[in-house]
Amino acid sequence: MHILLADDSRAISLPIIAFLEQQGHRVTYARNGLEALEFFNVEHPDLILMDVMMPEMDGMEATRRIKALGGERWIPLIMMTGLESKEDLVLGIEAGADDYLTKPIVPEILAARIGSMQRIAMIQNRLFGILDNVYEGIITIDAQGIVSAFNKGAERIFGYDANEVIDCNVSMLMPSPYHEEHDGYLARYQREGKPRVIGIGRKVRGRCKNGETFAMRLAVTEIKYAEGRQFIGLVQDISVEEEAQQKVEYMAKHDALTGLPNRAQFNEALAHACRVSAEQPSTVLFIDLDGFKPINDGLGHEAGDQALIAVAQRLRHTLKEGDFVARLGGDEFVAIFADIGQPEQALAAGQRLLDAITPPMDLLGNTCKLGASIGAALIPSQGNTPTEVLTLADHAMYAAKRAGKGRVTLAES
Repeated sequence: MHILLADDSRAISLPIIAFLEQQGHRVTYARNGLEALEFFNVEHPDLILMDVMMPEMDGMEATRRIKALGGERWIPLIMMTGLESKEDLVLGIEAGADDYLTKPIVPEILAARIGSMQRIAMIQNRLFGILDNVYEGIITIDAQGIVSAFNKGAERIFGYDANEVIDCNVSMLMPSPYHEEHDGYLARYQREGKPRVIGIGRKVRGRCKNGETFAMRLAVTEIKYAEGRQFIGLVQDISVEEEAQQKVEYMAKHDALTGLPNRAQFNEALAHACRVSAEQPSTVLFIDLDGFKPINDGLGHEAGDQALIAVAQRLRHTLKEGDFVARLGGDEFVAIFADIGQPEQALAAGQRLLDAITPPMDLLGNTCKLGASIGAALIPSQGNTPTEVLTLADHAMYAAKRAGKGRVTLAES
């Protein structure tokens, strides 16, 4: 153990130091209470032997100050005194002493007392060893939101060392607006007892030391003591899990080649357009590329893929807010233009798409040109169900192909 010994008498201290070192302990020697307090803040001993009567700062005051520094880890403190009155013993215990030794110090009794404290400290250290080595972050705060414990898992998750967080407000680990709202929420919970996080696991966002935010799962437990209450937060970094989930969700609704929404997302958008068509008419445009097969067959699939990507980018750039474009598969695309309910508007919208597709493009060093046949169907004037509208637009697209390709045709009502 690392033992801090505070005693103003070197004559008394030297035999004790020699005995402790013989027992395998490391000893730091302080000549008074003030030195003991300074060493305590720097050395972080495992046990303290404190004389009562010392100059500059006596053992009672040094003990009070050391114990006031607190911390989650208990550091045993044994007072050494030649005083034997009950009043002095009570004062020492009230100041924070855990045990007493009466001078002159008997080495065998000193060893027994240290052994007793070691057994208690060992239980504590095993507990903290478990808490420090679990994967999850464990953070303890008081009723004012001040951090009193911050385990290794929390250090890894947030990027702070424990000494940078302990005695600070836990809101430092939160991004806006939670950072500004936390103290008010904590006070409101203690006043009204209506939890939003306490006792309820939920997904929230945390803030690392470098300022980056991340998704985390937080569960908070409240512990009530006679002298107050404490809150223990269990934190899991789920940013990798969230990112993977977002990728899965994105892939489920987007075309892997072009990045456009796929058929599944188009079906949702079309169903929505039909539902709101009474208040907001719209137009569906079914787009089939002209001249794609010769490029795909003649220059190869890589050139074909580049052509589809180029078309997707061009279509995307023609959209205004509220419009939608998707790839259904192969060389078929579809668009939904909001607030377009008249035939001339639908034809003009289709012509904008056609004009975006037809300019020449470079494909693997070859200048190529694509066209398109586009069919348009109005919602709700020509159809008000997804199946009906898509069928009308598809038939209109084939009518455009039969009429010579490279044109926009309105569905027949």
